[in-house]
Amino acid sequence: MEKIKWKNDFSINVPVIDEEHKLFILIINKAIVAMQKNNEREKISDALNEMTLYALSHFKNEEEYMMKFDYPEYLLHKKEHSDFLMATVDFCKSAMNKNYHISDDLFKYLKKWLEEHIQKTDRKLTECFNKNGLN
Repeated sequence: MEKIKWKNDFSINVPVIDEEHKLFILIINKAIVAMQKNNEREKISDALNEMTLYALSHFKNEEEYMMKFDYPEYLLHKKEHSDFLMATVDFCKSAMNKNYHISDDLFKYLKKWLEEHIQKTDRKLTECFNKNGLN
């Protein structure tokens, strides 16, 4: 299980959002390291909680911009955020219930979600955000 590395393909050409995505990846990588090292339930749970809290903050920022700029796919985008949060809460519960075998499933989920969400869903934000002065 390798850490996730920022790559230019992740950039949506909105610097404030790109910086948040970079930090999100760093926090996800903390969770990955916690899972790799001894699979200690408490450390995994702490890393997942930090990831979930950061996701809440980042999603709130994106959603506020979407509402402010009347982004037409706001509800679809918000649903992806909600689905992610529900999934991470489930992973947190599994970690707290001493399910030490979540690491591979979680890593695959995070990597797939991050790549698909940033490269497809978030990329659609670029034009709307840029034309409204967020660039």
